[in-house]
Amino acid sequence: MRHARIAELPGWMSRLGVMIVAASLVLMSAVRAADIKQLTEKLPRAYVGEFLWDGDNAVQNVVITFDKVQALNEQNAEARGCGSYEVGRHVTKIGVQMFIRLSDLEVEIFERSPDGNGAFETDGSHRGKLSEDLQQIDAQWTTTASGKHGQLHLRAVASVACAPAEDL
Repeated sequence: MRHARIAELPGWMSRLGVMIVAASLVLMSAVRAADIKQLTEKLPRAYVGEFLWDGDNAVQNVVITFDKVQALNEQNAEARGCGSYEVGRHVTKIGVQMFIRLSDLEVEIFERSPDGNGAFETDGSHRGKLSEDLQQIDAQWTTTASGKHGQLHLRAVASVACAPAEDL
């Protein structure tokens, strides 16, 4: 009789193991959902910094504000807003859309609708990283057609203003 119980143990243990794995997957999903919610709530709404084309020494001052931040799913968020680039005394206002991947805080930033500056490059995107404390963004711009690169470095600030961007 004792031998029969021992023979049943591996089956009982395997069922217990399956139940533990299933429960942990459910809990993991709940934690991930809470994490994406925390990300969307805690993401600063304003960043300032600089952009510099590789091989150029003309620093462009950058301001970005996000007026809409939302979770797209348990792993990705989107932030939309506006921004401006200032070179010398010339300011170009743009629409901004940023996608954030929760697992590694990778970001991709798209810029749209520059206000009347035909020389402003929007055919590409910034790809980079959001710091773990959400206070910095470091990214590289790559122009789609030419492959030309530039570096973007932003830091969070309490608030800045830019004119509302049209929908992207």
